[in-house]
Amino acid sequence: MVKIIGKGIDAVVSFIKECLDAGGTPTLLGEYGGREFKDRVIVRCYGAADKVPGGVIVDLPEDFVKKVRKRKKDWKWILEEYKR
Repeated sequence: MVKIIGKGIDAVVSFIKECLDAGGTPTLLGEYGGREFKDRVIVRCYGAADKVPGGVIVDLPEDFVKKVRKRKKDWKWILEEYKR
């Protein structure tokens, strides 16, 4: 089972910033194993997973998760759209 590491868009933004600060590359998945998520994403920090563990962030708007699926591995739009 994957660990829930946060809730809401603020948690996604924080994860991305923390991963970048650790020298990693953040990735977000809005689907896994052919199953599309509605209110959650899986996050991982490639290259710095030992410093920034991944997991699941829940309580996200469905339109946000759909956009994550569409934009694939692009996380930059999140920082641009949700400047926090």
